[in-house]
Amino acid sequence: MAVLESLRNKAGVLLVGIIGLALLSFVLGDLFGNGGGGGFFSRSYSVGEIGGRAISYEEYQQTVDYFTAVYQAMYGQNAIPESVTDEIREQAWQALVRKYVDDKKYDDWEIQVSGDELFDLIQGRNPSPLVVRNFSNPQTGEFDRGLILRYLQSIEQNPDAKLYWLFLEKEIISQRKQAKLTSLAAKAMYVTAVDAKNTLDNGAKSVSIQYVSKPLTSYPDSLIKVTSRDVKKYYSEHKQQYKQTASRDLELVTFAITPSEEDDNAASNWIENLVPEFKSAADIAQFTTLHSDVPFDAAYHKKGELPALLDSFAFSAGKSDMLGPVLDDNAYKIARVADVRMLPDSVKARHILLDVSKGMDAARKTADTIRAALKAGVSFAELATKYSVDQAANEKGGDLGWFPQNAMVKPFGDSCFFAPKGRVLVVETQYGVHVVEVTDKGAAQRKVQLAVVERKVEPSRTTRERIFSSANELATQSVDHAAFVAGSDEKGYARKPASRITINDKSVAGLQQARELVRWAYDSKEGAISPVFEVDNSFVVAALTATREEGYAPVKQVAFEISPELVREKKAAAIAEEMKGATDLSSLAERLNLSVQTLDNVNFASFYLPGVGVEPKLAAAASASKENQISAPVEGSSGVYVFTVTSVNAPPADDSLLAQEKSRLQASMSMRMSYELLEVLRVEGEVKDLRGKIF
Repeated sequence: MAVLESLRNKAGVLLVGIIGLALLSFVLGDLFGNGGGGGFFSRSYSVGEIGGRAISYEEYQQTVDYFTAVYQAMYGQNAIPESVTDEIREQAWQALVRKYVDDKKYDDWEIQVSGDELFDLIQGRNPSPLVVRNFSNPQTGEFDRGLILRYLQSIEQNPDAKLYWLFLEKEIISQRKQAKLTSLAAKAMYVTAVDAKNTLDNGAKSVSIQYVSKPLTSYPDSLIKVTSRDVKKYYSEHKQQYKQTASRDLELVTFAITPSEEDDNAASNWIENLVPEFKSAADIAQFTTLHSDVPFDAAYHKKGELPALLDSFAFSAGKSDMLGPVLDDNAYKIARVADVRMLPDSVKARHILLDVSKGMDAARKTADTIRAALKAGVSFAELATKYSVDQAANEKGGDLGWFPQNAMVKPFGDSCFFAPKGRVLVVETQYGVHVVEVTDKGAAQRKVQLAVVERKVEPSRTTRERIFSSANELATQSVDHAAFVAGSDEKGYARKPASRITINDKSVAGLQQARELVRWAYDSKEGAISPVFEVDNSFVVAALTATREEGYAPVKQVAFEISPELVREKKAAAIAEEMKGATDLSSLAERLNLSVQTLDNVNFASFYLPGVGVEPKLAAAASASKENQISAPVEGSSGVYVFTVTSVNAPPADDSLLAQEKSRLQASMSMRMSYELLEVLRVEGEVKDLRGKIF
């Protein structure tokens, strides 16, 4: 139990291990059997496909449940935040991708991890990074083999620890398999001495050129004709560029659900009517709890911790003074000082947490026994070892170190902060009965407990119905996109575009909780008008303006992208024809009414050329040309160029750098291999993620 608690304290690291990063691989076969698409959850009930295999809702949910159980075991939590649930679902999907793509490749290529190798990765001289990360001494940061041995000894009596260990063990195996695959692929990549020398030469060599350029904008668009045949031919030759994932385009009209003037007046009147009672209330805390929209804040604040308006009042007011009513942060507020104390920012304490399995009365009697023993001079650490069930604290004699007041549950924190140094207390919390000793306290300073009654200015039911009515009118009267545009223009509603929405997107055009809207977009046909959705405190009406399916975009859909490129190409070809056959830059410039310009330090890797712009074709052609020879026309991105290399600066390659460059290129290639290899496996696996239609 102590080791599991120690691991739980490393939540940031372990969250990365479980949820934050892509888990390197995961073998689920022995947990869930074959899974897949049989029975009721057939292909039509699938949440996607991996490698041609339908992933049933049932199999996916089993995987989600497993990752959820691991998270709960690790953190000791039953309630999981929605944001974490979303990440668990994503990790479950990635685990299935690895199961049916990566693990299949490992089996095909006979990449395995033996029992001896696994033992070495866990307890040997070369432990896995996952083991080192999870079983390091919190004080030294060094790997602690004793910690892992104690953990392994405890797992048969601790189901949570066992569940997490089985998960971690599979991760260790998977990480090792991936490392072997990456190493195997990296060793197949080789950089020759010629490659290294060419890279060095290209980096060192630069040229100066004289050139004549004619911009594409000088050629009239009216002289260019692009036919549908041209578009189809270009599409056929460049089809790979138009591979796409499924996506949708929307136009949105949002109706913010904001309070009306009547709502503001109602909140103001309510707080005004409460002022006399608040002024005379004997128990300010209870009054605030009963009447305020925000619970009473029992904390004591030092100057500067409260919002500016409240802070100024709290540290200048007497106990009978009252602030307000004031409008602050969209709420009407009244405030009184509830209490003032001299308190430290932090205290140091140690505790003994007693077992209450035999009842609270028994625990209270044990607490009295411990207090008596402490008065008799028995060591606190000795008593903690004998009685306390908080094994993590017991490793330090029950010491909890320094902590602020809000770091502990309220009864415990208040008792420690309000008690004098050296006092031994008995405190009851939801965790049990504690015997606590305050061992040190920080410097005391004036702190204020402030009671604030506030009434939020919120839209009433009448206001919401009025806003909904406006949104519903637009939705019901818009029979198509044209009517949607006309209706929104008539009413002065702004339309917002939302492009390239994928099936698993959660947010749309700044709207964060938009899953229902996304699902509607994928269940509807192009041109459809949505019903009214409530998203992020707004009513939303959407028009589905474009649908794109997985695969290659049809030529009709991308013609608007192709036509400008064809115009550019045809302009460049026409200008190149004008410049063709030139033997002298001066005569070419005179004939075309252009000028001869100069450019220095042109390198093969030059990205931007001063005075020219981004023209990689010109930089590459100039770097590869011989001196004093006029070039053929170079069709660039924004113009056509004819040039002559006037000088070449090519210092001889330093042979001492050759080995370094070869090592650098090899390291770069290996690094790329480590992530590109997995991407290749994903592409070959033909992964289709359709979870967005359900979740």
